[in-house]
Amino acid sequence: MTVAVSDIEDRIRQRTRRDNTADLTTARLTEILQEVVQEISRLLLCLESSATGTLSSSANTITAPSDMVANESAIDELYLDTDLLDPITFEEWRVGNVRGYAYRDGTIYVSPTPDNDKSYTLYYRKYHGTLSTNLEFDDDLKTAVFWLGCKKVYEDYELDDMANVAGVKYEQQININGPVEAVATAMRTTRE
Repeated sequence: MTVAVSDIEDRIRQRTRRDNTADLTTARLTEILQEVVQEISRLLLCLESSATGTLSSSANTITAPSDMVANESAIDELYLDTDLLDPITFEEWRVGNVRGYAYRDGTIYVSPTPDNDKSYTLYYRKYHGTLSTNLEFDDDLKTAVFWLGCKKVYEDYELDDMANVAGVKYEQQININGPVEAVATAMRTTRE
């Protein structure tokens, strides 16, 4: 099933009593929802993507895709040709005697430096794209998106008590299957 952005917007307007677009503009509501989906995708690492390219000979860095969550745990797997690389620390990469990859500040560092061109395939977790008709999330996150959206609208209007209530409901939805870390771990699947 798909979650329509317009349905979420309508529910947020109804719940927060901001039915009037002069009161809460469509542009501001869209901006709020974009913040919400980015925050949830960063927190849960629940959206998958991949990228391919060529690592030139004597090169040992790959620029992370622009939609990749800026976190080393956002990398599921990295292949050079058909060889799966293991994650290593940046310090291990600097020393250069451990085979693998490290992530730091938007760059993926590969060790050892290849002596010929290698194709790479990167599997990673990404941020939610720009909002269009439907959310990229599964239906089970619809209520979390709704409550975090309400919280942010209430904050805009400095309705702190209502924002706190919506924040608690959001936290309950996000943690429905246990702590956030457990949900994120369960959602991170290993490629077969």
